Amino acid sequence: MRKQKSEVNQNGSVLLVVLLLVTILTSLAVEFAYEVYISTSALSNYQNAQKASLLSKSGHALGLTYIKSLQGLTSTSIKEKEIPVEGKIKEGFLSIAVIDENSKLNVNKIATDDNALTSLKKLLEYLKINPSLALYIADYIDTDKEPRIFAAEDNAKNSNLWSIEELNSVKGIDKETFETIKPYITVYGSNININTAELPVLISLHTEMTESLAKKIIYQRESAPFKDKAKIVNISGLEIIGANILNRIDVKSSDFRIISKAVVNDINRIIESVIDTSMNIKYWSEG
Repeated sequence: MRKQKSEVNQNGSVLLVVLLLVTILTSLAVEFAYEVYISTSALSNYQNAQKASLLSKSGHALGLTYIKSLQGLTSTSIKEKEIPVEGKIKEGFLSIAVIDENSKLNVNKIATDDNALTSLKKLLEYLKINPSLALYIADYIDTDKEPRIFAAEDNAKNSNLWSIEELNSVKGIDKETFETIKPYITVYGSNININTAELPVLISLHTEMTESLAKKIIYQRESAPFKDKAKIVNISGLEIIGANILNRIDVKSSDFRIISKAVVNDINRIIESVIDTSMNIKYWSEG
């Protein structure tokens, strides 16, 4: 009896050891398979990221080619150019946009240029935003400590903006306000291109510029873009106003934003830059 009990105990122990080994081996196999899966996924994501990065750089190069093509022109009249990509891109897509920054009002100028400050006030008013917000922006940018309006110098940057996104730090600018003014402002360039500026920007050019007069500019350029900015005085009603804004307008743009977005198997890569027609890089972001 004792011998049989001993044999049973031994067999039971062996069974437990075998089960334990099977469990350990199964666990190791599962862990190994998981590690292989993770490694494979990581490798795949890395490869997709590299492809997307190269693709976005190629798109940016196409944007540069378009900007170079504008160098010899006497005027430019396209505010935003979507550059088509020939053929299909395997496992993804590429979009390229070139945006004219000179179609917008440069807010950095308002700190030292009263005409620019007046223009920003009028732009805000037209967009149904309190025009006094322009004073907060001016105090945020200018280098002195003297407030134009109460508490406007609190937490001021006191230097030019690097991007319009910095306006989100200005007192009185909430998300809705920023999104409303964003299409019409920039921190680049000097004069405004009357061939590409939208209606609110054209209206902001002079205190006596009405919506009706601004629409006349748009109507004129749609039939034939301005080749000479002095021709604006030939538009009925703009004989005096046109002469007064000649030093603030142009018919050719020099600063452009390139946005190149590539997607490969749900992995995104975006290159955004601002470059002038002399190929000087003023802004670069890659991510």
